[in-house]
Amino acid sequence: MKIKNKITLIFVILVATMQLVIFSIIYVFASDYRTNEFFKKLEKRTLIAEQSHFEKNKLGVEIYEELIRKHLQTLPKEKEYIFATDATLNQIISEIELKIPQTYYADLINKNYAEIKIGDTFLSGLNYKERNKSHFVILTAHDEDGIDELSKLIHLLIFLFLLTILVLFFLGSFFAKRTLEPLARIIEKVNTIRVTNLHERLQTTNNKDELSELANTFNGMLDRLETSFEIQSNFINNASHELKNPLTAILGQTEIALLKERSPEEYTKVLEGVETEALRLDALINSLLKFAQTESDEKGLLITPIRLDELILEVKENIDLINPDNKIEIDFNDFPDNPDLLVVEGNYGLINIALNNVLDNASKFSDNKKVIVKIITNNASIKIVVTDQGVGIPPNEIKNIYQPFYRAANVRNVKGYGFGLPLTNKIMKLHSGTIEVFSEHKKGTIVTLIFPNKHQEFSISK
Repeated sequence: MKIKNKITLIFVILVATMQLVIFSIIYVFASDYRTNEFFKKLEKRTLIAEQSHFEKNKLGVEIYEELIRKHLQTLPKEKEYIFATDATLNQIISEIELKIPQTYYADLINKNYAEIKIGDTFLSGLNYKERNKSHFVILTAHDEDGIDELSKLIHLLIFLFLLTILVLFFLGSFFAKRTLEPLARIIEKVNTIRVTNLHERLQTTNNKDELSELANTFNGMLDRLETSFEIQSNFINNASHELKNPLTAILGQTEIALLKERSPEEYTKVLEGVETEALRLDALINSLLKFAQTESDEKGLLITPIRLDELILEVKENIDLINPDNKIEIDFNDFPDNPDLLVVEGNYGLINIALNNVLDNASKFSDNKKVIVKIITNNASIKIVVTDQGVGIPPNEIKNIYQPFYRAANVRNVKGYGFGLPLTNKIMKLHSGTIEVFSEHKKGTIVTLIFPNKHQEFSISK
């Protein structure tokens, strides 16, 4: 069922239910009012019947005739019964032919007046007492006018109820359509958006309703999708280019070497060139595999407690072996007294890769100038701050540093593939952490890795 029809149906059901309750209350009150009014009429008729039978001689002729003229108008199916007070209930029932309850008989004796409705018949009774004599005066009648009026009322209420439902249905459909019209426009617009026109956006308003929030949310999703497609496109183009270069060099060198017979020295030189390009290709493929691993193995990580200060020392030792000329220094001044504040929960191998990427970049892009590594901790997080004195990142290019294969224009002469920061960024996200980069062109860069410590709940971030 469409939302428009569902809203209309719910609206009709709710209002119809309210009206049904209100109309039922109206009918009940009208019925009670009509019953009470008829009992009052019947009581007056009972009094008149009593006077006409037992007090006729006490009244003047003219007064009695006036009383008859004004009030002695019989009610529908009116019947008058007079019983001696020693008459039993069964005798009264036998005479009136109605199943009169004992309570009615008791009220007639004790209260001198009783009234009751049995089926469609109304009964009113008086206990008339004079000197040593007493009689029961009972009148029965039917409220045919009341029944007719209530019948007309219930027919009117049913008609109004059905008419109201019909009007509510059309009004509900109209307003539901008007209310959901912006949603229909959103659906129509969304159905036109394809990969070729991801730049298009939904029209938004300044209203703070749910539909405006939906449009803004969808536009945000389109922004992320467009960015993802652009990054993917750039990634594929750059990966193809980077993979093609060493393959082209390998094929070119082997093709030239096979054109004619060559000396052992020439073959050795060709093989050395092939080895260089193969190693370059191997490093590039390994970087791609590491980057893909962070995409596919999010739920399969081995999580253990890691002392970051010990890991930094290990990474420093590895870099010293590869690049003995580096000037990476570890600042111990801000180390906490409590060693537990240096512990994070995470995957040892991935965090090792992230730290190695940051420290290697700092040393590489600063031409082996001094690099300072500091650890700043508190109860919530652990920050590793790496400060170098390198070439920095141009302000207009810093927004692209997390794109794979992207390299700033001022470092393209430095060996690398543009995987370091993108891979580190993904590793930090996997560990519920963040990476912050502040850089000044030609002055240096500060990279801060922020981890939640082991006191914080670890969760794999998507």
